[in-house]
Parts: sequence; structure tokens; C-alpha cells
Amino acid sequence: MEKPDTIRSYLEAVAEQIRWRRARPVVTWELERHLEDQRDAFAAEGHENAEAMAVAEMGDPVSVGAELDRMHRPRPQWGLLALAILLALAGTVLRVWLTADWDTYYMDVNPYKAALAFLLGGGALLAGYFLDYGKLGRRGGWIYLGALVVSFLLLVASPKTLNGVRYYLRYAVLLYPLAYVLWVYACRKKGWLGLLAAMAGVLPLLWFCQYAPSTLGAFLLLSTGTLVLLVAAWQDWFGLGRQKTLWVTAACTGAAGIAGVRYIFRNAYTSTRLAAFLHPEQFLDGAGYHTFQIRSAVSGARWLGQGSWNPENPYPLTVSGSDSDTFLTTLIHRLGWLPFLAVVLAFAALAVWILLRCLRQSSQLGKAVVLAALLPLCIQSLFSTAWNLGFTLLSSPFPLITGNTSTVLDLFLIGLCLSVFREERIARDSAYDYHKVRLPRYRIKIMIQKV
Repeated sequence: MEKPDTIRSYLEAVAEQIRWRRARPVVTWELERHLEDQRDAFAAEGHENAEAMAVAEMGDPVSVGAELDRMHRPRPQWGLLALAILLALAGTVLRVWLTADWDTYYMDVNPYKAALAFLLGGGALLAGYFLDYGKLGRRGGWIYLGALVVSFLLLVASPKTLNGVRYYLRYAVLLYPLAYVLWVYACRKKGWLGLLAAMAGVLPLLWFCQYAPSTLGAFLLLSTGTLVLLVAAWQDWFGLGRQKTLWVTAACTGAAGIAGVRYIFRNAYTSTRLAAFLHPEQFLDGAGYHTFQIRSAVSGARWLGQGSWNPENPYPLTVSGSDSDTFLTTLIHRLGWLPFLAVVLAFAALAVWILLRCLRQSSQLGKAVVLAALLPLCIQSLFSTAWNLGFTLLSSPFPLITGNTSTVLDLFLIGLCLSVFREERIARDSAYDYHKVRLPRYRIKIMIQKV
């Protein structure tokens, strides 16, 4: 092979040795910066062939490319993948098993639909896992606008359930935190206009949450959005200075939070729900029915095995909605506390594992994507656990365990988290920026000398 004498030809020769296509632009970009710096140093010393000298000093491009190929490969996430699949499989099997002898009134889980949902969820997990999350960052604005368009179409087309909830839109809102975080990322480096646009971007999504309606979706969006905005201010995403941005963001999000809390507690539904939570026996014909049934089911639960039912309960010995939001109550009543704790602790282990990996990420986009996917799942698990123990403030499906469509979405979000970890060796925010910002130079020369 003829030795290249220009930076461009040298980079092309190196890139041919790198098998992972996503790594090529990142590695060659960093190598180009290094070669340009060396060329400029030779030119400052008066050398006429500075570029050729810089290329010659770097060494054989095949050897350099082979070493870079060895260092820049995907990092498989077998443990996290296996744990997520096992949880989803356990949820599918338990739901079909524990509802197999119910009559149609209590909506026994269709085993074929449950199996199909598990297979689709596995596909969604792999789709998120192999997705190039860097493209999400580069197209954050378009993804946000697409979410608005799709939400409008679903608002018009979604059939209403018996409770007045628009069936398809209530699932779409679970992806709003991710769409909003990508919108915030798209507003980086745009000064006060970018900060204002980032804060205002939450309003259209909240409007769709209101008309879904989905109190859970609104809470997930606001909590995740607030956290990511504060992180963005701390890291000075908007280029206004950390302290100034942090104060403005904290003041605005705090004021919005106070207004939201006042709205929630002035809402008639919230007042009724709180009253039913405190005294469910007084609202057995309405909001207190679920609370009374759940507490009756768990009050006689055993550590292992079938529990007893509250003899003072005049209603059927099955909690309505046990195939979905109150499935964990059924699990406690029919199998005992130990299986329930095993399921909850297994998901907690998965969430903590992902969170610890998230904190180690050097990419701002990577951290933002993981937080946007993980935080809603954690909040859902907390609300679902509380609901199934009789603290019925806000119902939610437990991630990976209850629901068909929600399980597919949960697996996709987890797969997206794992895609960040899979590509952490090539994670460079500068490669995804709209404005090129030079990072500390990759020490390629030192790396070659160690070989």
C-alpha cells in the first residue's frame, strides 16, 4: 500500500480499518484534529511540507487503524438485556397464569395477545438497543414536532374508553418525556431564545396530556422535564453562564410547580380521591371502591401462598382491574408477599444498575436520553407499588410486568438506555453539536506508543 502524504488520504486509509461504521466519523474527526495541530506546529517552525511530515510522524495508517478498531467497538450489554427480558417474560407468564380462571367480567388476560406483546416488546427492546441515539440528538427538534403531529392525529382518531380516556393517546404520552428532553437538547447553544423555547416546549405536550386525559403522563412529563432543565442549566447548555441560567430555571420551574400543585389540589377529582384514600368505606359506590378492595385483598396476604379475604367485604373476591393496574394486588393475594417483593426488587435492581451506568457517561446527550427513559419508568413503579398496597392516589402500570402496549413501550425505553451504554466508547457530544466545540485532544500518539 502506498503511504499517504495528505491528511485526507491518511484518514481514509485509517477509516478502512475500522469495522464499526458509527465509530468512523468520531475517530477520524479526533484524528484529524490531532493531525491538523501537528501540521500547524511544523508549519510554524518553517517547514514547507508540514502536512506530509505530520502524516509521516503519525505512523503506518493500517497499524493505527487496526489499533483504533480494537479500542472502538460496541460494548454489549448482555446482563441488562437478559434482566429486562426475564422481567417481561415473568410478567407475561404471571398475568396469564393468575387470571386464567377468571370470568369475562374481570377481563382475563388473553394468552395469545400477551405472547404477541412479549414478542413485539423483544423487538422494541432490540430496536432501541441498536438505534443510533446520536441521530436523536441531531434531529431533536424534528422529533419533537413529529410528536406533536402524531399526538394531534391520535387525539382525533383514538376511540374513548368507558372512562372517557382516549385509548391510543394515553400510551403516546408515556413517550413525551423523551420527546421533550430531545427538544431541550435541540435548544442548546442558542442563548436566552433557546432557554425560553426549551421551557415553552412543555406546554403543547401538557395540553395533549389534559385532553387524553392523563394525569400520570402530565406528572411524568413535568418531573422529568424539570430535572433535565436543571441539569441543562447546571451544565450551561444554553451558553448563558451556569449561575445565571440555574437561578432563572429554578425560579421558573418552581413557579410552574407551585401553580401545578394548586391546580391539582383545587381539582374536584383530586379532592374526592384524597377523601376516598383516607376513608374508603365512605365512598364504596365511587372512588373508595378500589381502595377498599385492594386493602381487603392485601390485609390477609401470607408470605407465601394464597391469602385470605376480608370477611366484612360484601363485594366479589377479586379486585377489578387486576389484569392491569392492580395486578400486583392479585400477585400478593394469590402467591404471597415474597413473589411480590421478588418482582419489585428485580425491577429496582435493573433501575439502579442503569442509573449507576448513566452517572458514568461522559456524553451530555447520553445522560439526558437515559434520564428521559429511566425516570418515567421509576416513577411509574413507585405509583404502581403504592396503588397496589392500598395507597390509591394515582394508578399506573408496573413497568415490564403489567399491560401489553405499555410493556412494549417500556422495553423500547430500556433498549434506548442500553444503546447509550453500548456506544459509550465513541460518545462525543461535539460530534452531535450544531456548533463545533473542540474537546480535549484524543491522545492518539500516546496510545500508539503503548502498542
